[in-house]
Amino acid sequence: MPATIGYRPLVETLETRRLLLEPWHERHRAAWRQICRDPKVMRFIALGRVWETDKADEVFDAALVHWQERGFGWRSALDKTSGDWLGFVGLNRLGPGTAQIAPDEIEIGWWIVRSAWGRGYASEGAARLRDEGFERVGLERMIVRFQPANAASRRVSEKIGMRFERETTGRSGEPISICALERKRWVELRSDSYAGASYWFSNSSSSGTSRR
Repeated sequence: MPATIGYRPLVETLETRRLLLEPWHERHRAAWRQICRDPKVMRFIALGRVWETDKADEVFDAALVHWQERGFGWRSALDKTSGDWLGFVGLNRLGPGTAQIAPDEIEIGWWIVRSAWGRGYASEGAARLRDEGFERVGLERMIVRFQPANAASRRVSEKIGMRFERETTGRSGEPISICALERKRWVELRSDSYAGASYWFSNSSSSGTSRR
């Protein structure tokens, strides 16, 4: 069965503390082509080869169609201050080709330009897209795929609450780790987060201290 309850059609740019998460748009095609040619970014994508323009455009166009057909999808991650394109975070239907995984699973994913690595942008954007998935899109579950050697993506998946589910193989025969997050656990994580924030606020207010 599809992993959605249904989605509301309203779509807008999302915000985090440092990012604007803009629905996929033609104006970022050149930046997308550039990231697809970076061998370090592409190291853990399929067989680790850079994508030439034809392949990059094929994937870019498929992401545009996904928005048109489903009302959600990839979002460009833009620096809120400078407007620079930092990569993407997004939700999409998995599609066929990943062994033991249903093609109608919804996955969350992210690519960040190398110059912005190590600053927490992937975690920040993915947390916001996770929430959009369970709120606006109405998911009951989402997954993430990454190659086992990709420690950075493993850390991001853990930070947003994902739990390891299985090892399998991807479309090109590459080893893949699958982690998943169910709606019930997401609700619990948010409840814990709000409880922690309320505890901190009440204690900091009573002691007259603040933190930045």
